[in-house]
Amino acid sequence: MQTQTIQLINLAIGKPKEMRYGSEEKILNTAIQKEIVKEAYLMKEGFIGDGVADLVNHGGLDRAVCFYPAEHYSFWEADYGKTLDSAAFGENITISGLDERTICIGDILQIGEATVQITEGRVPCKTIDRRTGMEKQFKKMIETGYTGYFGKVLKEGKVRFDDSISIISRHEDAVTVYQAHQIYFRQIVDEETLQQLITNPSLSDNWLQHLKRLLKGAES
Repeated sequence: MQTQTIQLINLAIGKPKEMRYGSEEKILNTAIQKEIVKEAYLMKEGFIGDGVADLVNHGGLDRAVCFYPAEHYSFWEADYGKTLDSAAFGENITISGLDERTICIGDILQIGEATVQITEGRVPCKTIDRRTGMEKQFKKMIETGYTGYFGKVLKEGKVRFDDSISIISRHEDAVTVYQAHQIYFRQIVDEETLQQLITNPSLSDNWLQHLKRLLKGAES
């Protein structure tokens, strides 16, 4: 299916807890501070031992697993002149070989015993800035398209840190996460691509409703 080498670099989980940030050491309850683990069981709702603090804007079946491309770490470290912690962006899986320009909405991944389908790009927030100590990073993530992405669980199962990852299915009208990102965030509307996204049954409902509004605006 794919020619590139795909690797699971880090597996991380974490429940919400207090995080101190900034020079004034303000306190925020968040699950972005995840810990590296050797294995975790993946349920429909996400990994056992993982969670979110903001149930309104985060979490849900369509966002059960958060991926972040390992290749972006060197970019951010060079840009800000600092070394980042592992799973610095709160991702469950740091993945190599599948960035936003390669992975498509609807792709199904085999990860250990589990299968996961990609549903949407990640919408960054200020919590990332507070976690990394990098000012306006979440805005730069949107500008670059280095956002990461989410998936829903089709088959539950155990995932280990040394498991292989492979694409086992790709939607016939495949649209990359980066292409979806350009439409969602920057409103660079290619109506054909927009239609492909809207008719893709694996697209998350949150993104579907947003893109329908864009399409309505483009048609009017």
